[in-house]
Amino acid sequence: MSSHQSDPNQSPASSSEKSVLSFDGVPIHYQVQGSGTPTLFFVHGWSCHPSYWKAQVKHFAPHYKVVTIDLAGHGGSGLNRRDWTIPAFGQDVVAVADHLDLDEVVLVGHSMGGLVVLEAAGRMPERVLALVGVDTLFDWWARLTPEEREQRLAPFRRDFVATTQKWVRQTLCASTSDANLVEKFVAELSAGSSEVGIAAMEGIYEWGRVDFPQALERLRKPVFMIQAEHNAPFLQVVESFAASFESFEVSLVPKVGHFVMMEAPETFNRLLAQAIDKISQGLSGN
Repeated sequence: MSSHQSDPNQSPASSSEKSVLSFDGVPIHYQVQGSGTPTLFFVHGWSCHPSYWKAQVKHFAPHYKVVTIDLAGHGGSGLNRRDWTIPAFGQDVVAVADHLDLDEVVLVGHSMGGLVVLEAAGRMPERVLALVGVDTLFDWWARLTPEEREQRLAPFRRDFVATTQKWVRQTLCASTSDANLVEKFVAELSAGSSEVGIAAMEGIYEWGRVDFPQALERLRKPVFMIQAEHNAPFLQVVESFAASFESFEVSLVPKVGHFVMMEAPETFNRLLAQAIDKISQGLSGN
């Protein structure tokens, strides 16, 4: 099946919501819908939650097993964590994959979630078929100096809500972004825990500086990037490692901001379906 069009006469995909303890005892909430191979495992970004993948779950669950997750400190998952780092978030993904005994997994990560799935892939390489990064893996995560990192973080420490709202409006959203979606993003991202949000930002920058290039160098899987067109210039670091990946493709989506899967869901779903078809062809060829 190449078009992946949902059949309106088809019964709704089975759904379940449960939780599992991560490596440090934090309960991680997850959702499972549908069945089929490969498993599509969606990981949200900073201060977001699984409903940001709503259009993808609806589209793909009739054909595949679809897993979404609340990373620790987000949504229905626990807050009782000491260190909000990318390796810790990566282990949240591994905990759910282990609990569900998942195999042949396509990891899909948006923004911070892209770093999380890259980290998770290094922890369970035998289970991962491919990575799909969604407006993620930007150069500055690997190139920020400590001074630049502190300059970015300081306003969030002074006033988390106001700084987050300004950042979402001016940086994460585009002039072409739907006004109602912009207000949704502004309200929801600024409503997250400031403790988790600031610590997670620190974790992003630290992981980007130290572990990001190493994780890319270790990766031996197909990589598909679905990016907002205006962020295309910021992929030089990941592109520099492309020769070590099994394959590497970048698809650009015009006239959208950072939340590509919500701002252009039909285009995004088409691009993801094309990637899944290529991954499946690789499976059938083995």
